[in-house]
Amino acid sequence: MSDPILSDLNEPQRQAVTAGAGPLMVLAGAGSGKTRVLTRRIAHLVARGAARPAEIMAVTFTNKAAREMRDRIAQLLVNDGTLATSSHLWIGTFHSIGARLLRQHAESLGYSAGFTILDSSDQKEVVKKLVDMMEFRHAYWTPERLANSISRWKDDGIHPEELGPEQIQKERDRQQVATFYQHYQSELQRTNCMDFGDLLLKPLLLWQQQPQLLEIYAERFRYLLVDEYQDTNAVQYRWIRALASIHRNLSVVGDDDQSIYSWRGARLDNILRFSEDFPDVRVIRLEQNYRSTANILTAASHLISHNSGRMKKQLWTEDGAGDRITRYTARDGQAEADFVADEIEQLVRHGQSFSDCAILVRTGRQTRLLEERLGRRMIPYQIVGGIRFMDRAEIRDALAYLRLVVSHQDDLAFERAVQTPKRGLGSVTLQQLRDQAAEQQLSLLNVSRRLVNDPGSDLRPAVRRGLGQFVELIDQSVAMVVNGANPAGLLDHLLTHSGYLASLEQEERFQEKQDNLMELRNELERRQDLTAFLEDVALVTDMIEQQKNLVTLNRVIISTLHAAKGLEFPVVFLVGLEEELLPHKLAVNDGGSAGLEEERRLTYVGITRARERLYLTHALQRWVGTRPVDVVPSRFLAEIPSEVVYSRGSGFSINRGVSNQGAKRWGQW
Repeated sequence: MSDPILSDLNEPQRQAVTAGAGPLMVLAGAGSGKTRVLTRRIAHLVARGAARPAEIMAVTFTNKAAREMRDRIAQLLVNDGTLATSSHLWIGTFHSIGARLLRQHAESLGYSAGFTILDSSDQKEVVKKLVDMMEFRHAYWTPERLANSISRWKDDGIHPEELGPEQIQKERDRQQVATFYQHYQSELQRTNCMDFGDLLLKPLLLWQQQPQLLEIYAERFRYLLVDEYQDTNAVQYRWIRALASIHRNLSVVGDDDQSIYSWRGARLDNILRFSEDFPDVRVIRLEQNYRSTANILTAASHLISHNSGRMKKQLWTEDGAGDRITRYTARDGQAEADFVADEIEQLVRHGQSFSDCAILVRTGRQTRLLEERLGRRMIPYQIVGGIRFMDRAEIRDALAYLRLVVSHQDDLAFERAVQTPKRGLGSVTLQQLRDQAAEQQLSLLNVSRRLVNDPGSDLRPAVRRGLGQFVELIDQSVAMVVNGANPAGLLDHLLTHSGYLASLEQEERFQEKQDNLMELRNELERRQDLTAFLEDVALVTDMIEQQKNLVTLNRVIISTLHAAKGLEFPVVFLVGLEEELLPHKLAVNDGGSAGLEEERRLTYVGITRARERLYLTHALQRWVGTRPVDVVPSRFLAEIPSEVVYSRGSGFSINRGVSNQGAKRWGQW
């Protein structure tokens, strides 16, 4: 009887799954089955008794990937007849595992276990509020730049007192920003909140303060597995080294050729220097591709071979050559968009669906012309990176009420909830609450409770009445939770008795907003733990994770290259292959040769999203302002072998008579 864990694996995959103890690096090329290897290795470790489920930690980069991994492992262990449960495995993102650790030890860092996790939008709101409170005014250090920089510094493991000339060159600016950073951290602690960076940085701080605690975790997890290792940042790297310090059974899976997130802190060096950190590492390369045709792989391999900072591997496939890649040269951006729309119509006419097609762009501004042309042709499309469901105003309003019930210290939630609907609280009253909260070291909710119960407070009667009703509503809701109310019933109570639902009836798109709130309620019906639900909402912010379900709709997907990583489509249009666009001028100007190599990796990722047909398009002119400007084809086009390319458009013949499977199938369009 064949082993279900090892069946249908090729030889390198089997070697990776069955590798024994010690450090292991799996270099997994695009479409080579890395997820299969990761899940099978975990199942194999449990099935052969190398470790119990509770002794294994697996880290991924999206919650969706973590859920899928857990489900696959559970099925494998059931099929294998192993009496083990995957529920004891620690599988999750760095952030979710960080939150899990911190909730167990929050008091050691001056927090309570029910701390609120701020997503990036919440973080920016806190920064803006603090900028106003501190009267921090600086032409360069805007609230958005402060928020983004603080996130980056945390990813790099840098605390406020550790800011140096490398981060901010001018000493005066450095002192000002360091002070702001410190106040920001103090504000988060006062309100019992942590941002995403804290979920990574504070476990390290905890382990530094309590080395015995690190030893407990490092001893507990006999095997540590990390997916997408090329995307790890400095703090995540330190995490991994620390947790693997005792057993050294660290398995990392990644692809240096798909490292495209340096702008958010990812460090390619983490994967390139792994063998220096672990000299006895076993390296296994997964080079057989199960996604794309041979012509597409040839193009990708030749392109990426021009990078020097990489660990060499060569993708190959048992499938045939497939259609040659279409390179289309358009006279201008409008003609390029027309060509893409024409081709999609032809493809659909010959049996493809709209959802088989993806248009990949380097920057979001490229989508305008494409949207216009697709709209004219009545071609349905979906923009990846649109407003997340959880980011819609009515959903964030509802979540603010729920967050405040869970944590009375959540001032950000208080300010949003108390003003929706309006309760007669103007900016003056709100500032009064803020001032007293800061003075008395209390949350806004607790200060409000004191003021409405104090006959001597100078609150206007209307404000006292509105604020009192709000405080009473929150207190009633807390009592409901204590008495076992389910989250959906709690939401009903909050939205009805707050007057929020009634206020929505006066707004445009009332039905759409009501439907969205009902969808939120439906999700809460399936949940028992409100705190866990709110944590999931805060943690699920990864752009790729949000958009993977879109491919089930019959719409053309328009996506940036960064957001498309992890997706695949039968047909891909990679548009705008021009100098200063791809490669992008800022990446090359600011990053030099390293920036250029990352742009080449980004193009490689785009090419390897295609399964069957690939189009590479560029224009001879683009409109800049009110005038057309000549543009130069991307240097990356010259790095793709001509024998796998079929050229069309301005300046090219249609290549009639050239053998091309695509031309034979569809005719000369």
